[in-house]
Amino acid sequence: MTTAAMTTEHPAKRFPKLAPLIAYLEGLRGRADLQTLADLLSRQEITRRDIESVCVFGTHGYRRNIISRGDWHELLALTWRSGHCTPIHDHKGSSCAFRVVEGTGTEIRFAPTPSGLVCPVFANPMTPGYVCAAADEDIHQVANMQSPGTDLITLHIYSPPIKKMNTYQFACSEGAETDDQRC
Repeated sequence: MTTAAMTTEHPAKRFPKLAPLIAYLEGLRGRADLQTLADLLSRQEITRRDIESVCVFGTHGYRRNIISRGDWHELLALTWRSGHCTPIHDHKGSSCAFRVVEGTGTEIRFAPTPSGLVCPVFANPMTPGYVCAAADEDIHQVANMQSPGTDLITLHIYSPPIKKMNTYQFACSEGAETDDQRC
């Protein structure tokens, strides 16, 4: 079968282990419940081999690879090389849940501060099988902080598909000001 023929094939046929999940997502008529998505992903046994055809890596940052998309869902394989990370962001308006398929990721959660910046509150290592669910107001960053040559693959669901994330700054100072002309 050619690559072109494979891409026109229904996602449930291309990815049989994901068929029940895809059927659920295609049946949505509104935004999915976040806990339901997390529960579905926690029961989902999936390996890199099961989604190999969409495990395409970016060269300058993580890559979002589409498995299935509809009006009320987007199912993606995100691929990360060492050092790749998301901006600090939330998911306002979209339920987001994901499962680590391969590698160890790091999720850093943030809290807003009165200054308008955000402050990290904890970092969480995410090993294979770990499921993350982020609600509207949750602010986080996801990263592959493993050694060079070690990949991270995650399976993400957004409901509805995420169009634009709110992004945040951790710190943004241009450095100290001084009266000393030598500096």
